[in-house]
Amino acid sequence: MKLARSKKLTFFNNKGGVGKTTIAHNCAVQFALAGFKTVLLDFDPQCNLTRLALGERFYENTLWSSRTVKNVLDGVVKGGGDIDLSFQFETVKQGNGNLQLLRGSIELSDYENLLTVAYNQAAAGEQIGYFATSALSRFIEAKGREEQIDIFVVDTSPTMGLLNRVILLDADYFVVPVNPDAFSLQGIAHLGVNLEKWRNNWRDTGRALAKSNSIGSQFVLEGEPTFIGYVINAYNVYAEQPIKDHRKWIDQMPDSVKKFLSEKHSKNGLVARSCERPLQVIQDYGRIPALCHENGDAIFAIDPEKVASRHVGTKENVEKAKEEFNALASTLLATVTA
Repeated sequence: MKLARSKKLTFFNNKGGVGKTTIAHNCAVQFALAGFKTVLLDFDPQCNLTRLALGERFYENTLWSSRTVKNVLDGVVKGGGDIDLSFQFETVKQGNGNLQLLRGSIELSDYENLLTVAYNQAAAGEQIGYFATSALSRFIEAKGREEQIDIFVVDTSPTMGLLNRVILLDADYFVVPVNPDAFSLQGIAHLGVNLEKWRNNWRDTGRALAKSNSIGSQFVLEGEPTFIGYVINAYNVYAEQPIKDHRKWIDQMPDSVKKFLSEKHSKNGLVARSCERPLQVIQDYGRIPALCHENGDAIFAIDPEKVASRHVGTKENVEKAKEEFNALASTLLATVTA
């Protein structure tokens, strides 16, 4: 373990289709290759991160025989038990042995249903509410210590539901992937405003009442996620620059990010840095991400010779992807390990 304690890095956007899962997976592979013991946490009931990390064929062949986040939470969801700390993460082929996975499950929605009552109980200072809302947090904390995990990379669904609320309130850091379009600008504003409400509400209710009711700190979500920055994904290229239509939206991003995310959810030097420029601008790689899903590869780990005949320009794109994700992972590590 390289870090003094485990860090939780969440990739989130309430707008779908922004490449959140692909970015999270490729960054996690880079962290692992850099020697950081990394765990992918698939907290999206659609399980896209699980399918990407394992490859579609392996995932489908092991779908009914593998343990998932559902097994971690069964005791809490069904009642009469607690999180399963005997659960073992699954090693995936990327990352030189430093990358593991907690599989997602469609049944994670059952835990979110429990949160509709539990969150309000915690906000009212009731022990039973803290017990349920902190389930994932306590699992991550305990496994991080036990297995000496440096970084937990968290993938989420594109919703503003209670599951994502407790995930974000427990995060150390979060990154927002966006597309260069009008909907992403709207999404930045919506996320920033709502996350501010969530933080303030939790601070004034759950956290405040926990002190007066002598609730153990392990049951209380920290509620202070730090915004690191945004990643512009899937821009189209002409003459090695974003096309004009995409450039229009890219140029508007810093002001929106500053107003709704950096000034509200960053701290210290990150307030300026997180909105000044994107953490990385990642181009549209066409069919390459689909190939990654087939085989469980990072974009930059695909063998270009095997697919060059089917996809013109693959070799150049793989090299470009390696540069882009190297740079992005290095920037993230500089903050997470500070």
